[in-house]
Amino acid sequence: MFTRVAEIVKRLNLDLEFISSGNCVDYSPVTGEQIASFPLSDSERIKIAVERSKRAFQEWRQVPPGERAELLRLFGEEMRAAKDELAELVVIETGKIRSAAVKEVDRSIKICDMVAGIQRRISGVSVPAEGHNLVVSEVWQPIGPVAIVTSFNFPLRVWVLHALVALMCGDSVIWRPSRKASLTAFAVNSLMRRAKARSTANCPEYLSQLVICNHEDATFLAENADIPLLCATGSPVLARGLQSRVGRRLGRSLLSVGGNNAAIVTPSADIDFTIKELLHSAIADAGQRCTSLHRVFCHSSVYDEVVGKLKDAFNAVYVSSPFERQSRIGPLIDKEAFDTMRLSLEQAKLDGGIVSGGNRIDVGCYDKAYYVQPAVVEMPSQTDLVKTELLAPVLYVMRYDDLKQAIDGVNAFPKTLLACIFSNDLRETGMFCSMDGVQSDAAIVNAGTVGYDMAAMFTAGKNDRGVSSEFWRVFMQSKTCLTNYNF
Repeated sequence: MFTRVAEIVKRLNLDLEFISSGNCVDYSPVTGEQIASFPLSDSERIKIAVERSKRAFQEWRQVPPGERAELLRLFGEEMRAAKDELAELVVIETGKIRSAAVKEVDRSIKICDMVAGIQRRISGVSVPAEGHNLVVSEVWQPIGPVAIVTSFNFPLRVWVLHALVALMCGDSVIWRPSRKASLTAFAVNSLMRRAKARSTANCPEYLSQLVICNHEDATFLAENADIPLLCATGSPVLARGLQSRVGRRLGRSLLSVGGNNAAIVTPSADIDFTIKELLHSAIADAGQRCTSLHRVFCHSSVYDEVVGKLKDAFNAVYVSSPFERQSRIGPLIDKEAFDTMRLSLEQAKLDGGIVSGGNRIDVGCYDKAYYVQPAVVEMPSQTDLVKTELLAPVLYVMRYDDLKQAIDGVNAFPKTLLACIFSNDLRETGMFCSMDGVQSDAAIVNAGTVGYDMAAMFTAGKNDRGVSSEFWRVFMQSKTCLTNYNF
């Protein structure tokens, strides 16, 4: 696998010495082998990176929005030219099947064009003044260095979204990627440097920086008052830790956390279509994404039929190397993820659940890679285990008799990102989406949860993930200007 990585690095013309001489070891979940080793930054190096980012911000904020947009378009061109190599790196480093990796790269490229259009929307307003001969206006200005913390399950797209919006708004960026996906981050940041070299704008050297560090050192970014905005994706535990540190200094945080998404299957649902959507939502990326489906509330009248078909569908899933075209699910990211899944299934049995699947599968001779069969778990009720977020291909199924009961079950996990309902009854779907319905950030009717992560990022939900259509405002600060010409 290292040889394969070396070939990609050579094609991308990356610094091979930098990724093979450090003390931060990167492993591929596909084979369990070491593929890279990066220099690990400590708090002193992070402090230097912040100082460099501050200086870069002072220069970049003076660049006109049109020239900033040019950099984004050039970056998109660099990614298009390296599309195959980037997709292969995502497969190697995260275990995503190739089609999912290609989709992530494609969507990242589209984000470049989308964000470049923000320049036409960054504008303030003039408001009526109470006094005579007064002019009151609102202007939006860059906020400063933005720190972006990303997880392994979206090693490319999440950073592209946040970083490009920040750059378009005139901010500088510091990227702290997951240590499990550092190679992809290094490749992407190198492409950004090439785009800067091609740009006619004044692009500072440290406009976009990569910082690979431990979680303890990453908290320095949250505590540093020179970082006005921290963007992070990850578990609720991670988010609470970072948000508390940012909050102590009255800074801003943009967090994409939560998950444990849920679905409701009603008696009027198209069962075959529903099974297809539930399966895809549960096993995409081995269930290791914030949009993965983990809870299903099924009406008693169709419960036996739905569960039977779900078990057949899950058992028929072909689990193998993500490089095989027939593979529908790749490996878990590491042994820790496998142990968490195994212990969760054992606890489910103790809670009275019936487990179908979930066993480890041998693929090749990779004893350090963790491939698993997706599992369907029939639970007698929604226990604390079911309400605990799990990054694994496990689907908990529970009965319900009244729709309000099912909606309450969905809302029992307060950080639910996406909730969906499968129904052909207008009253049921109306209640589901209403004020008294699900309290998730997005309510979806007759579709699964996977594929709607972009929509979720721009919802103005209770977890402060975004600001709806004007999401760029989080990356800027408004200033009210009053002019008195009454003299």
